Amino acid sequence: MIATLIAALLAADTEKIAEFEKVSETDGITIEQRSVAGSKFVELKFTKETDKSVRSLCDAAFGDGKFDAAEPDLKSRAVVQESADERVTYEQITPPIVSNRDYVVRARRLITGTTCRMTFEAANELGPKPPDGWVRVSKLRGYWLFEPLEGGKTKLTYVVFTDPGGSIPPFLVEGNRRKLGVNWVKMIESRGKTAP
Repeated sequence: MIATLIAALLAADTEKIAEFEKVSETDGITIEQRSVAGSKFVELKFTKETDKSVRSLCDAAFGDGKFDAAEPDLKSRAVVQESADERVTYEQITPPIVSNRDYVVRARRLITGTTCRMTFEAANELGPKPPDGWVRVSKLRGYWLFEPLEGGKTKLTYVVFTDPGGSIPPFLVEGNRRKLGVNWVKMIESRGKTAP
């Protein structure tokens, strides 16, 4: 009994999630990363304070499900299923360096009090099979979090983990993943509205 308890405690200790470490800061956006157990790719975190309102930023992050040519690397998007605060879309992207990728993603929006969180994760079982010549991304998850601060400001947090699949070495894509995250934060912030 005691041996089982010790083994369980040791296993729990080794499964602790790594802490985020600051990598850099650009245009007021703090970039952090942490390792992910079982992956050669890191999870990225982007944070920024803005004068845009929580609700407008959350609406911008959740979007309307339609194809948006302004979104980085997006080639196509189709809604698979949708409700007021949940949407499943099939998306194709054409990122630099690697071959074309596709995935099905489920997005959920949760508004609690004055805070809004929008989560997303791969849901490939809900969509079509990948077309010939496309690599299916199976490891994709993250969230947007918008929290009110004093003085009418909002703390914007974007966390994302993606394993692009295939045999891509991390050093070839990590710089582009950081740049892509910064571009996403700037785009969502630009679509928000200043708090009244």
